[in-house]
Amino acid sequence: MRLLLIHQNFPGQFRQLAPYLEQKGHELVAIASHNRQVALHGRIIRYAEPTKLEGLPNGSQIWHEGLERAMRVARIAEQLDKEGWRPDRILAHSGWGETLALSQIWPEVVQIIWPELWVLPQHGGYGVDPLKPAAGLAACLEQLGRNSLTRTALAAASSWVLPTRHQAQSLPVEFQSNRLHVIHEGIDTRLAHPNPEVTYEVRGVQISRSVPTITFVNRNLERLRGFDLFMRSLPAIQRQHKQVRVVIVGDNDMGYGGGDATAPPLRQRMLEELQGQLDLERIHFLGRVPHPALIAILQASWVHVYLSYPFIMGWSLLEAMACGCSIVGSEGMPVAEAIENNVEGRLVPMDQPNVLAEQVLQLLNDSKLRNKFGAAARQRALMYDKRLTLKALTELIEA
Repeated sequence: MRLLLIHQNFPGQFRQLAPYLEQKGHELVAIASHNRQVALHGRIIRYAEPTKLEGLPNGSQIWHEGLERAMRVARIAEQLDKEGWRPDRILAHSGWGETLALSQIWPEVVQIIWPELWVLPQHGGYGVDPLKPAAGLAACLEQLGRNSLTRTALAAASSWVLPTRHQAQSLPVEFQSNRLHVIHEGIDTRLAHPNPEVTYEVRGVQISRSVPTITFVNRNLERLRGFDLFMRSLPAIQRQHKQVRVVIVGDNDMGYGGGDATAPPLRQRMLEELQGQLDLERIHFLGRVPHPALIAILQASWVHVYLSYPFIMGWSLLEAMACGCSIVGSEGMPVAEAIENNVEGRLVPMDQPNVLAEQVLQLLNDSKLRNKFGAAARQRALMYDKRLTLKALTELIEA
C-alpha cells in the first residue's frame, strides 16, 4: 500500500513502525517540519515552521500554529495528488493540527491517528502536585487549544491508537469506542536485555555491575517526573550505603510540567537545597546520552528509580524492565500499569523521600529480592516487545 506518515518531528512515534512497514513492502511518504536527516527509503517532504504571533494566549497560539500547519500540509497533499500519488492510508500524530484539512484533498482516504494523550489539568500537576493549586478554570483553559485540535482530528479519523490504557482512558467518553486501539509502539527487548558482563564508559564514568548503582532516567530532570523527590532521598541512601553510586540521565529544561522560565533549573535548585548533605563524588549527571550508552547504564543498574505524576509512560521504564532492573516506582498511573507492587518492583508515594530511600536501600542490600523483581520485570516488558506491537499495528493499518 501507499502510506502517508505525518509528524512534525518525524519519525516520532513512527521511529520503529516506519522501517518495519517498508520492510513489509509498503511505499512510504513522510511529511515533517524539521530538517534532520532520517533513515527512510521513501520521500520526506518538509514544510516551513509556522510563524508565532506575539501576545496570543497559549490556547490561541496553538490554534494559530495548528491551522498554519494544516494548510501547509494540505498544499503538499494537493501537489502529491496532482503528481498522481494518492495514499491508501494516512498515519499521523494529531497534536499539531497537521491533518485538519486533508479531508478536503482525499475525503475517502482512511486516517489513523496517534493522539498520544487528551491533556488534562492533572497532566500538568494541577490537583495532584501539592505545590500546584487544584484544577480551576485557568488550568482547563490552558489545554483547550491542544484538545480542540485533537477533537477535530479524531472526528475525521477511522481509528486512533494510544500506547497505554492510562493514555487511552484520558480521551472523552465519545471517543471510547471500537475505533480506539491500545497498542504500544514497542521496545526492542533483544537490544534491551540483562547483561551481567556489561562494560561501558560514558563521559568518563566506567559502567559495569561491579559497583552498586542506582539509576534515574528522564528526558528532563523535572518535578512532574519526581526528580526533586529522588534527590531528597539521596542523603539517607548515601549515609547508609557507602559504596553506592548514582547515575542520572536527563536534560535540565523545564520539561512536560512547565515551570518558571526565569527560575534556575530544578537540578541547580536541588543541589543548593541539599548542599553539604550529598557526596557529589558518587553522583554522576550525564545529561542526554546515546541510546547504546543508555542501555548499558540500565544493564549495569542495581536499582532503577522511575517516578511520575499522572502523564505518559516513558520508554525508559520499559527498557529498564527489559534489562532486568529492580524497579522502585511511584504509586498510581502511569507506573502502576507496568509495575505491580511487590511483583515487578516496589511502588512508593510521590511525597515521601524517606520511604523511597528505605525501599531503594532494601533492594541494594537484598540480592535475592533484586533478582526476583528484575526477572519479573523482564517478563512483563516482553509484553511490549516490538515484534508483537509492530505486527499488531501493521494488522490494524492493513485491515
